[in-house]
Amino acid sequence: MDSDTEYKQALNKALVILKYNDRTCREIKDRLLKNGFSDDVVNKVIIYLEEQHFLDDRRYAEYYVTCYSGRRSLGRIRRELAGKGIEEYIIDEVLDGADDSDALEKALGKQLVKRKLSNISEADYAARNKISEALYRQGYSVDKIKNLFS
Repeated sequence: MDSDTEYKQALNKALVILKYNDRTCREIKDRLLKNGFSDDVVNKVIIYLEEQHFLDDRRYAEYYVTCYSGRRSLGRIRRELAGKGIEEYIIDEVLDGADDSDALEKALGKQLVKRKLSNISEADYAARNKISEALYRQGYSVDKIKNLFS
């Protein structure tokens, strides 16, 4: 297969993938490489898609934060965006000023319901530890968790 034909096939494949959901550059690159396209062709397709604004990691990250900041910790969002190949400086800029206090309140509420408690003051030492550990695993900072118990 010549380079021009492979490029057109890779571009068509990328556009089909983007037709259903916005993706990051790395996600498209991984999918195209998985489908057997060469590195050179994949890189050319990525450059073209970025130039035409079909791919924009900043836009993707901003939308992701908008969708999930009320339901997930900022730590979890940061990990997920990094896992999708978003550059660290973009993540920092997008998360600057974002707030996960609503998400923390919801997560705390779920932990209280799970332990059949109506508020945090009813929790004994063991229950507070379990709640703290669960919230920490969800990506909330130690400082924010400590503030819940003060």
